[in-house]
Amino acid sequence: MHVSAIKEVSVKIVNASRELYAHGLVRGTSGNISARIAGTNTFLIKASGVRMKILEPEELVLVDLQGNKIRGELNVSMETPIHAAIYRARKDVQAVAHTHAPTATAFGISKTEILPLQIEMFMLLPNGVPVIPFKAPGSKALAEEVQKKIENYDAVILENHGIITVGSTIEAACNLNEMVEEGAKIQLLAMTLSGRDGMNLAKLKEKFKTENTVE
Repeated sequence: MHVSAIKEVSVKIVNASRELYAHGLVRGTSGNISARIAGTNTFLIKASGVRMKILEPEELVLVDLQGNKIRGELNVSMETPIHAAIYRARKDVQAVAHTHAPTATAFGISKTEILPLQIEMFMLLPNGVPVIPFKAPGSKALAEEVQKKIENYDAVILENHGIITVGSTIEAACNLNEMVEEGAKIQLLAMTLSGRDGMNLAKLKEKFKTENTVE
């Protein structure tokens, strides 16, 4: 059952999980992280009730794309349906990072999208980071809303909850998570200094002389 691949992915998830904690993006048992097992219709995800700060490989659960547990001693996370929905919607996505990044989460609470104000962020998230209206964590309704939105975005904010980022690797998904939080901090400072002047995606695209994607 692709044992070597599972072990390799487990180590990468554990390392990334601890790094997300070190950057202040998760606390306690909050947040989650998952990654596909190449060549299968399965993925590994952090189990329910375990801390990302001290995550261990045996605290990961192997599930299928419907969210059913295949292997693992612990219970699956209540957020597994979101991850499964993303992998079903995006075959290019190999990893998902869900955190409660403080500043970005505050943007969700205020129903304010995060805009790519920096050229570096614009190159990766040219359409910004939209807010998905609140749905109960772990609900089918939330998974469905995320699945719809993630088809066109690599990062989304869950209102009154946190953020989700995806990537072609575990590292890419986590790096994007950090970038979204940094972008939220910069946007908050910019709004404090000059209000919402220039906080317009169309104006940003004109300034950066590009359209919806950057080649």
